[in-house]
This record gives sequence, C-alpha cells and structure tokens, in this order.
Amino acid sequence: MNNMVLNVEEIKEKYGDNPLEYFKGKKLCLFKACLEKYFPGVRWGIEDLLIELGLEVTTCENQSCCSGTFFQRNLITRAQFCAINERNLNEIAHQSDILLLSCNGCYNSLLRGRDFIKIPEVKRKTQAILDNLKTQMGGESYPGKYDILQETELKIVHDLDFFYLIKEDILKTLKYDLKGLKVAVHYGCHYLNLGRDKINVRDYLASKRKLEDLILLFGGTPVDYQEKESCCGWGASQIVIHPKEALEVTFKKLKSAENVGADFLLMPCPTCLYTLSKPEYRKKMAKYFGEELDIPTIHINELISILRGCEEERCVAIRKNSPRIHDIYETITNN
Repeated sequence: MNNMVLNVEEIKEKYGDNPLEYFKGKKLCLFKACLEKYFPGVRWGIEDLLIELGLEVTTCENQSCCSGTFFQRNLITRAQFCAINERNLNEIAHQSDILLLSCNGCYNSLLRGRDFIKIPEVKRKTQAILDNLKTQMGGESYPGKYDILQETELKIVHDLDFFYLIKEDILKTLKYDLKGLKVAVHYGCHYLNLGRDKINVRDYLASKRKLEDLILLFGGTPVDYQEKESCCGWGASQIVIHPKEALEVTFKKLKSAENVGADFLLMPCPTCLYTLSKPEYRKKMAKYFGEELDIPTIHINELISILRGCEEERCVAIRKNSPRIHDIYETITNN
C-alpha cells in the first residue's frame, strides 16, 4: 500500500537533466506540519520557490495533524492513528497529485499508517471509525471521503528528496552562497532510519549525503562531527518523562557540532529544529550541564529562502525575535 512514495530514481532516469519537467502540469500540495507554526519560513520558503519555478502549489485543505506524537506517546490506538491519516490522505488526494512534507515525523506517520492497515484487524477497526465519522458529519461531500484509500495516483515526497532531485534548478534561483561557511547537518531519526520509503536494496545501502551535497552545491563546506547520526533528543515521550536525560542527548549533539567549528546546524525537520533550538531547552541545558551553547540551527527550507534573497518583509518575518535565524541571515547575506 506504500506505492504512494514518489520514485525519484525513476524520474531521474526518464527526465535526465530536467527532472523539474515531471512536476509541470501537476497539482502540488504542502502538508501543514504542526511545528511549522513556530517556523513560518519552513512553509513559505518552499512555497515561494515552487511558485518561482512555475509550479502549481497549494497548502493542503481540510487536513489535520498527522497524530504521530499522540501515537508515539500511547495516547491513541493504531486504528485511531490510521483513521486520522486515511482521512488526511483522502482529502489530499482529492485536491492534489503530489504531496510534499517538510517534517520527518509527518512523512513517517502517513506511511506508517498505511503499513498498519495491512493488518486485517486494524483495517476493520479503522474503517469502523471512519464510518462513524461519516455518520457524525452527515455524510460525504464527495464519494469515498470516509473510506480507506485504495486505488490512488497520489504520490508523496519529503522536501529534502524533492530539493535534491531538482537541485540544479534551485541553484539557478540563488542570490547568495555559503562560501567560507562550515555547516554541520542533522538528518533526524525518522529520515535516517525510515525503511517504508525504500524501493530497493540500493536505497538501503546508499550513502546518506543529500544535505552535504546541497551544502557543497551552494558553496559551503560540510563538516563531520561525532554526534551526527544521534537523535535530536526529542524522543516522543522522553522529552516529557525524562527531560534531563533527553536534553543530555540534545546537549551532546549541539556541543559536538560546536566543537568542530560549525557556523550552523542544518536539518530537514521542524520537530528536530524545535528541539535543537528552543530557548527554554537551551536554558535548561545550561542549568543541567553548566554550559551555554550558541550554535544556530536552521531548516533546509529556511536556508534556501535566505540564499534566494527573500524579500525584506519575508526575511523580517523569519527573523522576528529569533537570534537563531538572525545570526545565520546576517552571516550569509554579509558573506
């Protein structure tokens, strides 16, 4: 059922040096990740780029949270989790051809729900929940709105995979570069370890260097550090149940990136960004471990927006009350 994953390798083989052509004439939709509300540049960073590239893009209508956090904290059942995401997928498939996700957790949740539905008991309970919702809502506004999605042309892709596929087109839109800057990367557990979007054995074995390659393409220098593949420290319920132990993971990661002289830490997930940059967490880490960490953090969508020379009012919005972005913005634009 996970044939929804966009096969980027197939697109590269068919379209060669011009993969952007695949997306022309298709309806693209941006998934609304909950934690994007803290980082508005994540959403409009990619939206502005897609518009400049001449693509048709909207924000997903009638879409709710992916509910990944609730499920990982054992607050809902597998069937409830699946019902929420099946309703989301139905709404998205009704309005678009391709869904882009900025969040590792949301990307994982949509695919994970499809995995669970392969279990007959979960599938039966999921449809029962959707049938009850249909009754409560007074019926359907279009056929199949409250059914488990079966046959569909909808494809989903993570923003990072999309950027990497069309990286040469992105390069042509940039006003600034990363020359002279050292950048550390954080992929996040759900991106590094996700097997649900792998199409063949090669995908499992391939080197995970998409962020590093983009940094090089944009003129910067990717730097390795010991905690590169460690968790951001969020760990679903761990940040709530064991805050000190969870933030120790966060502290070690940030400290490791600082130790190699990275100018900032780049990532493809707003949940990881939230954990690694939240001022309250930084203060708690200083209290727990006796050291303040200053390394800035940024999402790949925000970085591309700054490199593209976002309009002043946009950059003011992205920088408002945020030393996190201000430092990176000033470093890049004055480079």
